Amino acid sequence: MSRRSFLAACLAAALCAASGAPAAAQSAQQQQVPAAAAFVERLAQRAIEGLTARDIDLDERTKRFRELLTESFDVPKIGRFALGTAWRTAAPPDREAYLKAFEDFIVATYATRFADYGGETIRVVSSRRLDEGEAAVGSVFERARGEPVRVDWRLAPEGQSWKIIDVIIEGVSMAITQRDDFSATVQRNGGRVGPLIDQLREKARPTTAQRS
Repeated sequence: MSRRSFLAACLAAALCAASGAPAAAQSAQQQQVPAAAAFVERLAQRAIEGLTARDIDLDERTKRFRELLTESFDVPKIGRFALGTAWRTAAPPDREAYLKAFEDFIVATYATRFADYGGETIRVVSSRRLDEGEAAVGSVFERARGEPVRVDWRLAPEGQSWKIIDVIIEGVSMAITQRDDFSATVQRNGGRVGPLIDQLREKARPTTAQRS
């Protein structure tokens, strides 16, 4: 399994894993930002309730995942970060097309993986405050087979709630991994964003196997 496939599988599983640690069992460090830790726990619970049902088809699972994604993740901010320096030089129409393609790509990459949920659990083990009001929530993804996986969540305040801006799995940032891949594609195409947009659209297109 490639690093990207492993990260994708872990992220999908982490999102749909039921929390194994009640909020009352927080450490002193967690108590600094209990709302952020609770947000991650609620997100996991919403995912397992809405995305792992066996009686829903791909279209419904995809629809539910997109709703959860846009409500709980700052997709535009993640997308801008993933594009890196090319965002500053991209024309407004390319920016708009890229952000739409990026969201569709994320949905297509992760939505189907929730059908394979196997009862894994995730424990929130720490939380701490970062600069500019952001928070980091640490968790451990317990697998039935294999060693536990460390999953850290970076959140930014959004009104009275939070939005996730990065997920770090075993020290590897999903946002940075994506940015490295996108930057390589843009550089191979002379700094043009158009070919990356086309690539994202192609990857977001459902395959015959997914439709069946």
